[in-house]
Amino acid sequence: MRFLLFIVVLIVIAPCRVVSAPTADAFGTLPNVHDAAISPDGKQIAIIVNIRGQYGVRVVTRGKKDEELRAVLLGEGVKPNWVKWANNERVLVGLWQSVKYRTVPITVRFIYTLDASSMKGKTLIKTDEFLRQDNSDVVDFLEDDPDHILMAFSDRNQLLDDIHRVNVRTGNYRIIERTKPHVQNWYTDARGEPRVGQGLVDRTVSKEEEWNLIIRDADEDRWRKADEFPGLEADVPIFAFTDNPNELVIGDRAGRDTLGLYVYDLVEKKISRELFHHDTYDARGLVVSKRSGKVIGAQFVADTTETVMFEQHDSTLSRMRSQFSDYTVDYVDQSDDGPLVLFKVSNAYDPGALAIVDGSTNEVTILSRIRSELPSEEMGLVSKVTYPARDGFEIPAYLTLPPSITSSADINNLPFVVLPHGGPYARTSKRFDYFAQFFATRGFAVLQMNFRGSAGYGKDFEDAGRENWVKIQDDVEDGTRWLIEKGFADPDRICIAGWSYGGYAALIGAIKAPELYACAISMAGVTDLKDMINDIEKYRFGSISAQNFVLRGFDSKQALAENSPVKRAAELKVPLFLAHGEADPRVHFDQFTRMKRALKKSSAPVTYMQFDDEDHFLSNQENRQAFFRGLDEFLSAVVSEDQVSQ
Repeated sequence: MRFLLFIVVLIVIAPCRVVSAPTADAFGTLPNVHDAAISPDGKQIAIIVNIRGQYGVRVVTRGKKDEELRAVLLGEGVKPNWVKWANNERVLVGLWQSVKYRTVPITVRFIYTLDASSMKGKTLIKTDEFLRQDNSDVVDFLEDDPDHILMAFSDRNQLLDDIHRVNVRTGNYRIIERTKPHVQNWYTDARGEPRVGQGLVDRTVSKEEEWNLIIRDADEDRWRKADEFPGLEADVPIFAFTDNPNELVIGDRAGRDTLGLYVYDLVEKKISRELFHHDTYDARGLVVSKRSGKVIGAQFVADTTETVMFEQHDSTLSRMRSQFSDYTVDYVDQSDDGPLVLFKVSNAYDPGALAIVDGSTNEVTILSRIRSELPSEEMGLVSKVTYPARDGFEIPAYLTLPPSITSSADINNLPFVVLPHGGPYARTSKRFDYFAQFFATRGFAVLQMNFRGSAGYGKDFEDAGRENWVKIQDDVEDGTRWLIEKGFADPDRICIAGWSYGGYAALIGAIKAPELYACAISMAGVTDLKDMINDIEKYRFGSISAQNFVLRGFDSKQALAENSPVKRAAELKVPLFLAHGEADPRVHFDQFTRMKRALKKSSAPVTYMQFDDEDHFLSNQENRQAFFRGLDEFLSAVVSEDQVSQ
């Protein structure tokens, strides 16, 4: 059976460590598969694929050999979010693009509707009256109405969110619910009825965060404010309705540090029961049966994403998770009748594959490798570690080893890259990370930490970093010192690197502790905190975002300046690799140009790379490949090949 063969292939290759570094271009190649969806009748699969460096959609018929190729490119500069079948004939693709509006870089989102037979399509909705950034906000895919979806947008003002019923073929629409004040997010019940509206109170200039929550009774038109529902705060995390239109699944801490999942009864106006609550990790999401609409499980992220099924519920994917016990199995999509399930399987050293399983037989068919250019046998092994911060707090982290290292006894005096994650309010986990694996294949071990402020470990863990960015920096630095104290790292061959906030952490870390690092690498990194605040304030709710994202982490303007790399560029002593995309809407390109000017006062050698018409993620394959080639050359120059064991 193909199912058994696949297990053998994945599990047996792990111990066999063939030491052969993939090229820089291999790491810069976009994934072969971005997302996929199966038609309701299970006969066709739509896959977002990499077609010679550009994203496209391919449609295949299951079990049909020698089928004529059906594929369409999505367009230059366009990037995919998701793909989904509206019905058996039509595919919807969520897209985004970085553009500039009055010199300010922004992200524009829209939906492409595609006929699966002719492979002809068009933008689903758009307006020429004004710039509407979000043309892809799907409120409900209306599983029981294959010709329509519910979307939130307005033809009057891009800041309003009327709910429209949209024809998935023609793009024609009619309004079914006028927007309500201070609502940006709508939630429907299992019947497809708009029931909850939530959002920030929209004031012209305000640094105070104030939320609004309105709820409509199940069979009435009246909308009620949150204060009519005891225990339901306006900023409550909302996950979904159960199959009961009067039961809302919310996130609640219930007097504990972590976030759990609870059912709030909108008739009884109280929490009726606990669904799931983990003592260490925040709840992340729900598992909902496509057949019945019942909530049957919960998800959280420990070292990897974990799924807990409620009661005696079984699912095809729960069986796959048992079979692929050393791998993470992620749900992608399933047919309406249930047996056919698309999923991705991967682990920290294997980019994995897109597969389909017939739940009635457990037969698995591999559709595509995710990153065929990066074979698992050439990647480094990854293990979980913890290390003590200077105040004794244990920091969770992950260690990626060069492919030639297969024993813990060999982790001695190695060249290292310290790689803090972006966000900073995100987190790293034990998943395949192509950036970390790039360094590992160049002979470096890699340390990635979840410093305080990282998400998913409870409120106290988050607040400890969010209210003190210096503590975040200290946690990163303490990881470096731990590597040296344990004898894991050669103290003369440690670099610090990162992307976005991680790029900021690399810059400020190299400036504050130059004795620790042989080089620094910053991709799309923040360099000027004051200017970053000004940039954030150019967007909607900018004052609130700036306060929550940056300002709460510092106690004075002086602290902001002292922790801005651009203000301390003259102190940089180690070689630096600095790169940025010119059309980056998250960290504006002027962060790069400001730092470049400031570095004229430094004696440190600097390698600069800038990419025209490029976003925060280097989504253009040619640019991403050029980035890794440049980084390869930089590392070779800074730490010579005879110093790093390939």
